[in-house]
Amino acid sequence: MLKIKLLVSLMAQEDLTKITTAELQKKAKIMRLTIFTISIAMIIMTIASAMLSVKKGFNAITITAICFFPLVIIFSAQLKKINAELKSRTN
Repeated sequence: MLKIKLLVSLMAQEDLTKITTAELQKKAKIMRLTIFTISIAMIIMTIASAMLSVKKGFNAITITAICFFPLVIIFSAQLKKINAELKSRTN
């Protein structure tokens, strides 16, 4: 339940300057893990859907990997903002 709350708080637009450095580092770590996990899942889904398409033809499961791509883009953009804020605090 805690991870869900953290992901929801990551997705909400918030002022990064008001968050402590430790919290930003924690959010960055969670975002990296989330991006990695979704990317691995997309790769597995792409391989599975390609094999399924060859055997049974095109169906709805074929495009599921594509549907997760916007999440990777959004999370990557948020991670970039968090890293920029962390970098500005170290300088």
